[in-house]
Amino acid sequence: MSNIKDKTRDYLDTVKTVSIATCKDNKPSCRIMEIQKVEDDLKIWFVSHKSSPKVEHVNINSNACIVSFNSETSRDIRLFGKLEAFEDMETKKCIWKDELASYFQGGINDPELIVLKFLPERIEFRDMKSGGILPEVECL
Repeated sequence: MSNIKDKTRDYLDTVKTVSIATCKDNKPSCRIMEIQKVEDDLKIWFVSHKSSPKVEHVNINSNACIVSFNSETSRDIRLFGKLEAFEDMETKKCIWKDELASYFQGGINDPELIVLKFLPERIEFRDMKSGGILPEVECL
């Protein structure tokens, strides 16, 4: 894994929520989402409600951007990529955590439960404490 990927992975281990933007009518639509899982290759998994507008956005235009800033470390990331939606039980089982039951009354079988996977295509990582005014960039 590259140095930028390693730094981004380490950063993602320190945050629970990120801001994620989808596209609606060629304009950004942003919201805060809780990360459920981050894979070594920086695929990031989220859960959502099937009836959420973001799911409609993803089905029309899968482009997305994740942004996060940690004021304690003065580090931030911006990830550009695509979102994919999954409704199969195998994927739900891989992501499910018991604390999600407070959001989905039917638990893992709730028909509103949908899993979103973010596939990064470009990373921008910035560490301002190390003098990084401009981000380090890597296309994947």
